[in-house]
Amino acid sequence: MRIIETGDKILTGENHPQLQIGDKLYLVDDRKKTFDAINEVQSDVTILQSEKERKIFELALGVENAKELLENEDLTVSGYKNLTYFILAAITGSTFEEIKEQSEQKN
Repeated sequence: MRIIETGDKILTGENHPQLQIGDKLYLVDDRKKTFDAINEVQSDVTILQSEKERKIFELALGVENAKELLENEDLTVSGYKNLTYFILAAITGSTFEEIKEQSEQKN
């Protein structure tokens, strides 16, 4: 019988990624069910783009953390875009650069 050791590549338990913004750490929900919910939100044509973005942040970071970040008066447009890339990178296990490149190729 052959046993294949997966390490932490499939189930990571409590070892979810975190984003450090300033001195604060934000836990990113990288579970498959969250990823599936984000995909549902993205494909819903009945929701305005701004509402989709808010819901994606809430799914990934939690309602309170999403509100804290999105209502920050110092958040710039480029900072917002980068935050989106970092969140998607944390969820998918990709790098920031890979997500940014994929996004730029789509546009």
